[in-house]
Amino acid sequence: MRADRLDIRVPRNGDYHEGWQLHSGGEPIDLTGCTLELFVRYSAGQGLVLSQASFDIYDRANGKFDLLITGSAFGSVPGPAEIVRLAYDIRLTYPDGVKAVPVAGQILLTPGATY
Repeated sequence: MRADRLDIRVPRNGDYHEGWQLHSGGEPIDLTGCTLELFVRYSAGQGLVLSQASFDIYDRANGKFDLLITGSAFGSVPGPAEIVRLAYDIRLTYPDGVKAVPVAGQILLTPGATY
């Protein structure tokens, strides 16, 4: 499984909430017995975890889930009137303990006009 790169825009005054489906080689990844984690940091592999995502896995056999990243969780991140780039990845842990990172990229934390 190769890691795909996908940047995600998260508004400071809202949330990112989308349905996802993980694939490998064109086939859905079976998430039965697996766990998913997503952590956001200032840079990859360094510093404190700023936020993490919530997963609602609704079709494990076909790798389908809803992903929620809450913008208000980034209140401590400086630059409220700027676009701030942060790092994230999704770690998939299989029942046998093998860990894979199918997706990684940047969180584009954007300012909002409505507060």
